[in-house]
Amino acid sequence: SDGTPLVAQDFVASMQRLLSPDTAAILAYRYDAIANAAAVRHGALPAAKLGVRALTPAAVQFDLQHAEVDFLKLLAVAYVVPGAQIAALGRDWAKPPRQVTNGPYTPVSWAQNGTLLLRRNPHFFGAANVRAQTVSWAMGIDDATRLRLFQTDALDVAAINDGDALRAAQTQSAAALHSSAYFGAGWLGLNVLRPALRDFRVRRALSLAIDRSLLATRVRAMGERPWESLVPPAVGDYVAAPPPEYAARPMPQRLALARQLLADAGVSAAKPLRLSGIFSANPLTQRTWLAIAAMWRALGVQFVVRPLESRAYNVALVGRDFDVMDYAPFSVVQSASSFIGRFHSDSILNYSGYRSTEVDALIERAEAQPTMASRVRDYAAAEQQLLADVPVVPLYAGVQHRLVAKRVAGWVDSPAFAAPSQYLNIRS
Repeated sequence: SDGTPLVAQDFVASMQRLLSPDTAAILAYRYDAIANAAAVRHGALPAAKLGVRALTPAAVQFDLQHAEVDFLKLLAVAYVVPGAQIAALGRDWAKPPRQVTNGPYTPVSWAQNGTLLLRRNPHFFGAANVRAQTVSWAMGIDDATRLRLFQTDALDVAAINDGDALRAAQTQSAAALHSSAYFGAGWLGLNVLRPALRDFRVRRALSLAIDRSLLATRVRAMGERPWESLVPPAVGDYVAAPPPEYAARPMPQRLALARQLLADAGVSAAKPLRLSGIFSANPLTQRTWLAIAAMWRALGVQFVVRPLESRAYNVALVGRDFDVMDYAPFSVVQSASSFIGRFHSDSILNYSGYRSTEVDALIERAEAQPTMASRVRDYAAAEQQLLADVPVVPLYAGVQHRLVAKRVAGWVDSPAFAAPSQYLNIRS
């Protein structure tokens, strides 16, 4: 966007930065198929040893130490960053309007919880096909306000994240409503390192006692699908492992089994189970957690919930300062790895503290398989073990809702939970 030529070395330097332990990128582990990647991100080898090199100014070579069937998908989200700009500006390199990009748009301004204003990048290789000169993404607006702004034509697209707003949209703007599954789910994360949750029988009892159908249809009311597996159904190249046997039992039987499991684990009226939970504060999650607290109260479990602002929530998450956490995993590419790979003992996303040599081996074997079918078989075996050990409690499969005005061209309902600005335009 500043007219500087984009060359192969920019991709090499960007991959080295992505895998650097100083960057601490959350998804760096997904690139471990690249030669020396794991050693680089652990600081055992310098970034220059990463298996990525420029052959010519227009050609990059990646050396893989094992097969990676998701590799092309992962390259699509291995973002290229301007090394010279980072060297000159430090952390300020990403602040508009100084940020340099190589995509169809470049940021002009962005305020926290405000509006991100994008302007077409004239240097983009496909700039002639980018129709909208500017795009504004408005953030920090509540659902009711977004709905009102959409209905008065002040917004062209509006997200719906609340059951009340969804019902209003279904009644008042049904023709504009787009609802579709995406690569995301709702879980409860259980800190298996806490004494109260070390026993898998306790964790299984907590899962048994949650009425997912009631939670999805009555409490959340977002059209989500009750789900007791780890990989959401939107991940179409993965056949989900069957849920635990008890998932099909009626709730009275599930509650009876849960009480027995807690009794077997030594939980009683004299020795009750006391848990605390954290979530990033918002009304929908608060309703969800209050409902879960009521369901667990039927077992005699005392569950105290703590809503936290997003920064405090992330601090508590990384420090494992919780018994139970709100967990909303999602993937920007279609991949079961995003949901199963995070339970590897080495994963930075393994917030539950779960460790299993068997699951580690299955994940490692899956990620080295040369075909999707063979990868799926190993992942399914890992998922079955995870569902038995219950480091997390799956609740529902994600659904996204958007209001899209008829005048908007180029909109695609993407399961990747993304709406690329490049393809959008307003019909004349």
